[in-house]
Amino acid sequence: MKRYILILLAAMAMLTGCHKKIWDKLNDHEARIARLEAFCNQMNTTIGSLQQIVNVLNSRDYVKDVVPVMENGKTIGYTITFGTSSPVTIYNGKNGEDAHTPLIGIKEFEGAWYWTLDGEWILADGAKVRSDAATPQLKVEDDSWWVSYDNGSGWTKLGPAVGKPGADGDSMFREVRQDNGHVYLVLADGSEIVLNKGGLSWVYV
Repeated sequence: MKRYILILLAAMAMLTGCHKKIWDKLNDHEARIARLEAFCNQMNTTIGSLQQIVNVLNSRDYVKDVVPVMENGKTIGYTITFGTSSPVTIYNGKNGEDAHTPLIGIKEFEGAWYWTLDGEWILADGAKVRSDAATPQLKVEDDSWWVSYDNGSGWTKLGPAVGKPGADGDSMFREVRQDNGHVYLVLADGSEIVLNKGGLSWVYV
């Protein structure tokens, strides 16, 4: 009898241990999804800011100030104010995952600015999508990245969003720096948007 009780207790201990491991994995997964969703919100803010920056370029506005956005003592982005345009906030934070993060950007072509995805032109019916048209949006759903090019009416699956924790993810901006006359927004692919602090000029390298 004692032997059966010991076996039962051992089985219960094993089940309890397995149950705890399952819950730990679920909690870890949910925490990573929550971090990704917060990161996704930051990316969508930055995408909207990119569109606003194009408007600034076209209107020949100028930068008044650049203020770091801080979180836990670290710079995770910048708020840029202009002479007449509305301020924008861009984020350069990491998503903390090793799954690929879709990179939305802009490129200049023949005097106009167009949206890119992972460095390639975003196309609609075979034509490049201008940055003053609909703004791309990202979301995380079913553990995957999704993108919309029509203000959320339709969504295209891009790939898995959840990887292993601990590795740095991607961000749209590699660096933001400034000197006495200019602000340099360095995108993930190394290209730059150069804003003037008094009047405006731009260069895309």
